[in-house]
Amino acid sequence: MAVIGKTGLVGMASGRSSAWMAGLVSLLGLLLLPWVRTDRSFLEFNPNLLAMSTAPVLGAVLLAVALSLTALSLLRLPLVHRGYALVVLGSGGFLAGVGWLVATSAPLGLGALLVLVALLTVVGIGLSESGIIQNDPFVTTSILLSALFVLLFIIYPLFTVLHESVVVKGVFTLSKTQSVLSSPLFITIENPYTAQSERLQVGLVTLVAGLLGAGLAARGGWRWPRVFSGLVAGLVLGWIVGAGIFGGGAFPTSLYLALIVAPITTALGLVFALLEQRSRAAWVRRSLGVVSLLPLITPPFVFAFALIYWLGRSGIITSDLLGLKTSFLFGINGVAIAQIFAFTPVAFLILRGSVQGLNPALEEASATLRAHPWDTFRRITWPLLRPGLAAAFLLTIIESLADFGNPMLLGGDRNFLATEVFLALTGRYDPNEAAVYGAVLLCLVLVIFGLQRVWLGNTSFVTVTGKPGAGNFSPLPVWLERTLQSILALWGLAVVLLYFSIFFGSFVQIWGINNSFTFKHYIDLTNLGLPVLFKTAQLAFISAIIATLVGSLIAYLVSRQQFWGRGLLEVGSMLSFATPGTVMGVAYILAFNTGPWLLTGTGIIIVLALVFRNMPAAVRGVISGLSQIDKSLEEASTLLRAPSSTTLRRILLPLLIPQLLAGLVFAFVRGMTAISQIIFLISPGNALATVLMLRWIEQGDLGRGAAMATVMILGLLTVILILFAASRRLGRGASLESAV
Repeated sequence: MAVIGKTGLVGMASGRSSAWMAGLVSLLGLLLLPWVRTDRSFLEFNPNLLAMSTAPVLGAVLLAVALSLTALSLLRLPLVHRGYALVVLGSGGFLAGVGWLVATSAPLGLGALLVLVALLTVVGIGLSESGIIQNDPFVTTSILLSALFVLLFIIYPLFTVLHESVVVKGVFTLSKTQSVLSSPLFITIENPYTAQSERLQVGLVTLVAGLLGAGLAARGGWRWPRVFSGLVAGLVLGWIVGAGIFGGGAFPTSLYLALIVAPITTALGLVFALLEQRSRAAWVRRSLGVVSLLPLITPPFVFAFALIYWLGRSGIITSDLLGLKTSFLFGINGVAIAQIFAFTPVAFLILRGSVQGLNPALEEASATLRAHPWDTFRRITWPLLRPGLAAAFLLTIIESLADFGNPMLLGGDRNFLATEVFLALTGRYDPNEAAVYGAVLLCLVLVIFGLQRVWLGNTSFVTVTGKPGAGNFSPLPVWLERTLQSILALWGLAVVLLYFSIFFGSFVQIWGINNSFTFKHYIDLTNLGLPVLFKTAQLAFISAIIATLVGSLIAYLVSRQQFWGRGLLEVGSMLSFATPGTVMGVAYILAFNTGPWLLTGTGIIIVLALVFRNMPAAVRGVISGLSQIDKSLEEASTLLRAPSSTTLRRILLPLLIPQLLAGLVFAFVRGMTAISQIIFLISPGNALATVLMLRWIEQGDLGRGAAMATVMILGLLTVILILFAASRRLGRGASLESAV
């Protein structure tokens, strides 16, 4: 009891000083900084924009609140009474400030931002001191601020997309949704200009697939629920295949593309994961490190760009070797090939963890019982890999649906959901149409996520317990290992050729026409591209630091603290990662283009988009790290009367350096290579390297685009290797290597 009392005294003193600081910050924001903005810049200092000038009544009320907070921190009131007073004053001032901004639609200025954050901090301190929330002031304030960030920058934008899809000019209507869903751009089955009936062809494919699905489901026994599920699954998949082949429109084309890409990338990822763990050849593991690293530091559409060099109308294989002038690459074929190269490493990284987490004792027990290796794989290994397979399949579907660059370069005459979102917003200037496409993408992801949960069910997949594991994994059969090694060798050769074409294309005049050596593209890049590249690196680095810090804080809260809404905070923080980037891009445009949260046209909106897009990686990484740290360390710190902020700063963070560094590298690399989300958010003075590169390639300036891609890939590779070397010197290289 004595320890608890001393801890309470420490918390009381900390809360008093924090409340005093919050009151001082509120006074500063009210008296010296602009309450609103007249343009998009937060650095505008104009005496006429102060709270007392812009909103005299509100300014007087908030000034009284700030002075009361400062005075209250100096009074010797009982802790509970002071806590209730802080809650009343802080929440009243916060609601008054936010209410005025929403009612007037005035863009909030730097002063309003500081005042509102300070008042919310006061509410957190008050909730802790009053005992309403049983945590210290730092934890309670962090919960409120984290919840506000997730609500404002993830939930609110997604809600805005759904709202704009059914509300046109302030009136609720489904006419825009019906118009988009019935448009030939969205779905086309019957082509009036052909002799055959596409509707009949799609119907036949659907019927055959449905019967095949029902037949496969009936092989395990004639049970009507299972047969019916197989029939429905077959009909749906058959319609997607039929409409993708014989029909048109963005909806069936995108689904058909995802149905091609996701199984292939997941299968290749599983092949590489099994090879890494069970191959007898040392060169396999070394090559897989390159396979997993290079595509992650490359913008996804660069593979489409490289494929044009090899399989385009003037490509080496199609034109020079085969003498063909074909458009085979432009359409679903080319986009699928590019996405397979881009997303297979992602599936491999997910499945590597699942394969490494298997318990070899289970396979040894099966072998002891004289089970055939195929039966062991089918009955033991395969079921335990289902969560990893489902996660890889889901993520590659999301990436395929959200991919913007590859369909833009290789889409040909086919429509895709991601590109239609962009064209609706920037080409047809119809934000409501873009919102409908965004809502369709969001609903597709939710449906796929639900199907994943149904497939996994409530089955337990635990293979690692508190008991030490024993045994070694049985190697692959020789014939199977040779086959998988051949697949890996072909994959590696293709990747090398693709990267070589980018490097070679940056040093020739015009690929396929004039292959004479030149430095012209790099000279042009020095004048036109390097400033944009440095600007991109600046924004990516800032966003990476913020994403790592905010993600680490949320991870600490959801894994080490108990409070109401903890699960909602964790799910909300992860929602942006599961949402297609094109949807989040449209969401940010619609949510932050007017009113008090006006941010479009600034670098801040790009930073925020990257922060909350890449933050989930830091959240999961730090949660994983915290699970390996014994809670007794934090309990010892608490017994020594240290507040949670000190425990986090002096005990947990030093032990989490590998996870923090891995999250920082991941966020920086993803920020440098992002395209699908930030394509909507760029503005004059805030152009990004990937967008500029895509624009050059679209305009036919392939050499300059290749030079930009080469510099970006080599630069990111250098940064990662330097950080990896520094981490190895600290003895923590394994964590960083596994993260990137």
